[in-house]
Amino acid sequence: MSEMTLSPTLSSPLCSNTYQVQGSGYTRFKIKELCKEGVVDNLQRLGFLDVAYRVQKCGTNFVHLKCENGHEKYGRILCQRDFCPTCGVNGSTPHKRRVVRALDRLIWAKVLGYMVFTLPKEVSAQRPDKESLYYLSKKAWEIVKKNFETPGGMVRTHLMGEEPEHLHIHINVLFPVLNPDGLGKVPQETLENIRRDWTRIVNNFFELKCATTNVYYKFALQVGKQIHKVKYVLRPIVIPGRFLTLSDENKCYVLSLKGWHNTRWYGKLANCQYKEYLQSKGFDPRGREDKDIGLSRKCPVCGSPYKFVEIVHKDNLPRSQLRWIEKDVLVDFATFAYLNKVSLN
Repeated sequence: MSEMTLSPTLSSPLCSNTYQVQGSGYTRFKIKELCKEGVVDNLQRLGFLDVAYRVQKCGTNFVHLKCENGHEKYGRILCQRDFCPTCGVNGSTPHKRRVVRALDRLIWAKVLGYMVFTLPKEVSAQRPDKESLYYLSKKAWEIVKKNFETPGGMVRTHLMGEEPEHLHIHINVLFPVLNPDGLGKVPQETLENIRRDWTRIVNNFFELKCATTNVYYKFALQVGKQIHKVKYVLRPIVIPGRFLTLSDENKCYVLSLKGWHNTRWYGKLANCQYKEYLQSKGFDPRGREDKDIGLSRKCPVCGSPYKFVEIVHKDNLPRSQLRWIEKDVLVDFATFAYLNKVSLN
């Protein structure tokens, strides 16, 4: 086996965005573990000891659930932090579950609208607090509601773009479009009005004098493209690799947003209204969620509700009595056989 070397110019803990790994000495698992060490070391150094502990222990325990007929499920307990190497990757369990829940609310109309409202670099540099981000998400939704025929939508703020090292705050809005005109193209006049409204809001709130701001739109007509948009918008917003490239000030800013409700729902798709609204339209508001073994609160075999039993460390799982049904979910033999039979049919 060839010897692996690390770049001698970098002393930070290993991470895909801060190290160049040469050779084949490390497995993906080892790289992930080293990346976790890097994130944990940074969190401890910055004084976020509780967060560091949660990232370090992420995935080591499982919640044990059982229905009244004895069918069992073990779900991995995750920290849900985007900068965690376990949770903060595309396709992770937290990402997947956000997507499944959102698909029930968003993927039912002919057209799914997508708009991005970008903040100027000066605003990202100011590191707006949770209250400011909430205000901006609400205003972005109001602009969408004003210009499109939509019953409601989802707003999610991204703190970084594709480039490392810098904050690049932009607000994404996804919304079903009712009675779309043609293929959902936005008239130039409407787009100019949207851009003007957003520029005015940003200038007034942050006391700037920007001549214009960036606004982007796209419409998805095919279900596959609609699902892709939902996955894209709901991806982790500060993945571990990029988190480690940020300055200490920006790391602390990301960490200061604890308790921030990044994904918000508005209109008739808000949490208190969406079930009744979708049912009135003939759609199941929990169709995908109830079929997802990781999210469903009911046993798929008998339909009875799961009840909490205990928290189990991964080393104490009765693995000989269980089978993996998903990356972070184990079930008993009877449930495993039933779910496999259903999937084959």
